[in-house]
Amino acid sequence: MKIPVALELKLPGRTGTFRAAEPFQDMEYLGRVIRFAAPVSVKAEYVFDGSGFSVKGTLSTSLHSQCARCAKEFEEPFEAQFDERFEKNASADSECYGFSGEELDISQMLSDAILLNMQPYSVCRPDCRGLCPVCGCDLNTAQCSCAREAGEEEPPSPFAALKTLLNDDKEV
Repeated sequence: MKIPVALELKLPGRTGTFRAAEPFQDMEYLGRVIRFAAPVSVKAEYVFDGSGFSVKGTLSTSLHSQCARCAKEFEEPFEAQFDERFEKNASADSECYGFSGEELDISQMLSDAILLNMQPYSVCRPDCRGLCPVCGCDLNTAQCSCAREAGEEEPPSPFAALKTLLNDDKEV
């Protein structure tokens, strides 16, 4: 996604606006595949101050997600704010994005904003009850009759011995 900035380069201090929507390719980050269900829409304002551009705005899209609790697939709305700086011929170790010519390529900035603002996991709805850890039944649609019922013991845990180490009455 590119912003044409020829006029602003000639008139420092002039604020420009930009609106666009483009499909994005799937991304992979830390073993998680980010799949886009809708184009990435951008609303931005930018200004040239004589040495670089300040670009701020909002991006929005929709992602194909899988619930971390019940494993159902769903579409998750996504929105993020950004406020970044573009410098002419910025070095690789600079905190700014680089630009050359009469266009700002904001594709990398948008990808970075998406990755930095994503939730670590997705949930289909706030009250999702997830899956039963014993039988795998979806607790949102059915109530299972496994060992989780009241009055029955929980399945053996390798951490059960640690409970004996903690005594509420004594200081450790």
